[in-house]
Amino acid sequence: MSKDLRPQAVLAAGVTPEMRRRPVPAPPASRTRHPRSSGLTASEFPDAAVLLDRCFEELVRYYRYSCCGRRCRGIVHQMNTPLQVLFFQMELLEQKSLEELKILPEIGHPAGDKLQTLQRYRVQKIREFRQELEKIQELARNLVRQGAHEEAEDAMPLDLNELYRLELELYQSHPLFKHGVEKRFNFQDDLPPVHGHYLDFSQSFRNLLENALEAMEGAARRRLTVVTAFEGGQLLLQLGDTGPGIPPEVAPRIFEPFFTTKRNGENDHAGLGLFMARRLLAPYGGEIRVDSVPGETWVTLTLPITP
Repeated sequence: MSKDLRPQAVLAAGVTPEMRRRPVPAPPASRTRHPRSSGLTASEFPDAAVLLDRCFEELVRYYRYSCCGRRCRGIVHQMNTPLQVLFFQMELLEQKSLEELKILPEIGHPAGDKLQTLQRYRVQKIREFRQELEKIQELARNLVRQGAHEEAEDAMPLDLNELYRLELELYQSHPLFKHGVEKRFNFQDDLPPVHGHYLDFSQSFRNLLENALEAMEGAARRRLTVVTAFEGGQLLLQLGDTGPGIPPEVAPRIFEPFFTTKRNGENDHAGLGLFMARRLLAPYGGEIRVDSVPGETWVTLTLPITP
């Protein structure tokens, strides 16, 4: 990556390899697009029937996921009350166990030492159980908070650092992310807020993160880097992975809808990740650039911030 592409935060994160620059071509200025339209013309897809079939397939898939998501959100809401009860009961049980541990030496029973050892073991296990309950409670709170944000219809001031951290925290359920990837996160403090819709930024970030994780599935070295910075009136997000890289022959097509190199015949990818990320952020003046060499890929989002 040429020097001007890397903010100081990236350098601080230890990212030093020189990358090739591949800017994404801007759409023709003469074409007017609705902020949420695809921006495609019939001439770009001569076989309209094929495109329409693909659109309907993705619409069905989206509907299935959205129905499942609404059901899961309701379950999470219902989980909060029993989790609170369990946590409260575990606190009481731990308190009583500690009280018993204090009075055991006063009993003077021949097996007193053994009873104390068993009671200490019980207290330790209760604490570990309570800590796991705390993790489940925090996960439930994060899911509820994210759902409330994404259901909001009005634009709002957004702290992108907080948004990205929450998304990364929710990815702890992803086995590769949790156990198989070295993670380097460098978030610049006090980023200016962005006025927009939460879902636009959360979904676009998830799309970029999914692409990075999928690229590293078969890699010998797996390192995920996420950096935020504010420079020259622009907010920057950089997301790097150590996957195989993007072959030069397919690089010009990576922003095309339904284009994907990840096909296995059973669980084909839709090929909408980069396309949707760019469309979601276009109304905010956001631009996405991809720089890739064998063994390393960087996605850079630049977002102008109006004072």
